[in-house]
Amino acid sequence: MDGFGDSQIMNTLVRMVVPMRREFGRSLDVQHFLRDATYADAVIAEALTSQDPRLRDYAIYVKSRLAGARGGVPPPAGAAPAGATAAEVDAKADALRAQVLKKYTGGLR
Repeated sequence: MDGFGDSQIMNTLVRMVVPMRREFGRSLDVQHFLRDATYADAVIAEALTSQDPRLRDYAIYVKSRLAGARGGVPPPAGAAPAGATAAEVDAKADALRAQVLKKYTGGLR
């Protein structure tokens, strides 16, 4: 898996931390998840039973990516668009960041 795919998985796992704690009282350890397949399977199985559709979508996405599926399931909302390279995503993120910073620095006296 490439670095961009790894960052998408990490981003999705971080997004799962709060919903897992709220609904199940489980503290999701992302590093442990990435190292221990048994722990990862248990977390995904629990997330798939969630009443929160976003958490279920995250679990489906992470499960498909860890299983090695390429492009079978679209990434969750907020992830990079299909076909975008890491450089394109970084360029767009930099442009948006500059736009936000301009709003705040342009109004200073």
